Amino acid sequence: MNLSEIIQLPVSDGVYLFEKENNQFEEKYLAIRRRERRLYSDEEVKLLPFASSLNPHRKEWEFRSQSFIKFKEYLKNINHVLTILDLGGGNGWFAGELSKEFVHNFYCIDINLYELKQGARVFKNDKINFIYGDIFRMELEKNSFDIIVLNSSVQYFQDFNKLIKELLYSLKQDGEIHILDSPFYEDEKLAEAKQRSEAYYNSIGFPEMKDYYFHHTYKNLSDFTYQFLYDPRTLKNKILSIAFKNVSPFPWIRIKK
Repeated sequence: MNLSEIIQLPVSDGVYLFEKENNQFEEKYLAIRRRERRLYSDEEVKLLPFASSLNPHRKEWEFRSQSFIKFKEYLKNINHVLTILDLGGGNGWFAGELSKEFVHNFYCIDINLYELKQGARVFKNDKINFIYGDIFRMELEKNSFDIIVLNSSVQYFQDFNKLIKELLYSLKQDGEIHILDSPFYEDEKLAEAKQRSEAYYNSIGFPEMKDYYFHHTYKNLSDFTYQFLYDPRTLKNKILSIAFKNVSPFPWIRIKK
């Protein structure tokens, strides 16, 4: 599928529908997000990533706002119009906030129709296209995107290698994949991380969710040409984290062809 074909898809409340509405993962995902109080009002979504004082996850959004600001500054160094894929972008806050300052073209693809419709409602903008579909079934054509962003979403993809290869195919020759606000683990800490996730989902009454949440290691990056634009494991960042307690624990990773 090429990008021009997207506008030929059926539309529901501002969202282009590649998939039929409703899927098993989405039902479980929305249920847990309600339990975690992560389904926000339209007014709160408009503020993100600068969460209000009433947001129950305000501390987390402090980290994410740092990442967002750094990425926005990164885009300022590019002086031509980009085609950007926000994969797993949910309610579209990331593209919505960027569109206030840039004239780039954004494509937000997710299998969470509820939040996509919220994004289409909150960010009424000709520069943003909200698409409901599975990235693997869409078969986006080669050389479609300048930048692909995985913003706190890579953990919902089981096969990291398969995902990145698929995205590299649809990336332009000089394009980039950016992974933000997503956990990666050292090999020796992987089992412990999986146990923590399983215990967490058991504690909130959604034990089956562990089958939809995946843990990727830094070693998974070794098959690709990548660079850390921010690495929480460096001595400097570890010291800053201890001293200020507001330094992001998540890496910023750039992958190129």
